[in-house]
Amino acid sequence: MEIFLRKYYPWLVELSSYSIAVPIVAGMLLIIKRSSLLFKLLLFYCCFILLIEGASQLTVYMGTQSNLWLAHLYVPIQFVLLAANYFVSFKKPLLKCGVAVVVAGLVLVSIANAFLGEGITQMNSIPRVLESILLIGMAVLYFYQTLQNFNHTYLDRDPMFVLSCGVLIYFAGTSMAYAMFNQALAESYDAARICLTINLVLNIFFNSVLMMALTRTPVR
Repeated sequence: MEIFLRKYYPWLVELSSYSIAVPIVAGMLLIIKRSSLLFKLLLFYCCFILLIEGASQLTVYMGTQSNLWLAHLYVPIQFVLLAANYFVSFKKPLLKCGVAVVVAGLVLVSIANAFLGEGITQMNSIPRVLESILLIGMAVLYFYQTLQNFNHTYLDRDPMFVLSCGVLIYFAGTSMAYAMFNQALAESYDAARICLTINLVLNIFFNSVLMMALTRTPVR
């Protein structure tokens, strides 16, 4: 494990950071032919991830001791942008209202956690786990909606179905690692990096899912 952390972990960090280029490039190539709101929301989300990755890299090059404060901005904004896709995809007004309520709730929890809870110098484990639970719940609700209104010959052509599959795997896989991060960091830096390794691999996977979702949005 020590060899992996010293030799391969830095490469995995770089690969995870640059993997966002895959959906960005796909989106730029498709932007002329795609005009749906879903495509715009997904591409905007990818651009936001690119911005966060750039800011994270910048803090490293500047020699900042900790850039964990970025996570306190990242989580609520990420949740708002992903939830927006479900808001426009849900057909029942009650589900749309539910999305709006949980978005407001998570934003408030994130603010409270940053200033009254774990603090901006610690990983925001509580909002991350809550975000995972809520997004997984939305993904399951979308599966239920699809089952109730089944009119797809091939489900893998539905961009929201593809995105929801990615959400289930990514957020289920990363929530436990984030929940353990602060305790692992208190033990040792290497223990924290082991937690992050899981997230890096799943981040590469989810960026690939975003590319697939973008390519499945309706053509103009």
